[in-house]
Amino acid sequence: MRELFRGTWALVTGASSGIGEELARQLARRGANLIITARSRDRLEALAAELRERERLRVEVVVADLATSGGVERLRREVDALDVFVEHLINNAGFGLAGGFAASDVRVDLDMVRLNCEAPMVLARHFAPSMAAQRRGGILNVASTAAHQPMPYMAVYGATKAFLLSWSVALGEELRSRGVRVCALCPGPVPTRFQEVAGTALGFQSIAALSAEETARRGLEGYERGREVVVTGAVNTVQTLTSKMLPRAVVTRSLGFAMKRMGRND
Repeated sequence: MRELFRGTWALVTGASSGIGEELARQLARRGANLIITARSRDRLEALAAELRERERLRVEVVVADLATSGGVERLRREVDALDVFVEHLINNAGFGLAGGFAASDVRVDLDMVRLNCEAPMVLARHFAPSMAAQRRGGILNVASTAAHQPMPYMAVYGATKAFLLSWSVALGEELRSRGVRVCALCPGPVPTRFQEVAGTALGFQSIAALSAEETARRGLEGYERGREVVVTGAVNTVQTLTSKMLPRAVVTRSLGFAMKRMGRND
């Protein structure tokens, strides 16, 4: 299955750290040339130099902030200028923020929607037609187990990931007959900078935590196998199944109680 990536080009957003960095590393080990993007030039250049030296492949760096109104357009323009066929689009960039919605900064929430929802959608719309025309390639969208139920005290984040999951499955059905795969990766807690930015602690979720390396590996394996949705880890799988079986009110109130104890919840 690793021949799926060998000699192809993959675009990875949010590649400077965490799951995105690990996805880039593992794609390189599978033989894919890379376009890596994030806001941090230093981190991207260091990763690119390492992968070029170790894997002997091409790695292009594009610095872009996809949470800004012009970030996606800049990325599209610079990738197009490379004149390569992006066969695998890895929409990983995203962030969350804990806290009660009534006390949130709406500008930050809008940036979250732009990065978590709008950027993947616009990039997919840009690259999917070429994939369909050549009847190969695909899109891996990094969603979350938060997509499977409402998330009090991370309400906007959970909703953005629910959008990403629903859209991924629907898009995959549309593109299946045209030879293009679409997979939604739904990790549970992964110890990265995400918790620092979000203002949360792993707390009780530590039992379900997987490393970024393991999360990326399972995501890429599921993508290779043509799976629509990949939930990583047995605990996370049970949790998502349980959330579908129990009444929504029970799930939401239980999560609300747990989340209120975890972070900045004014």
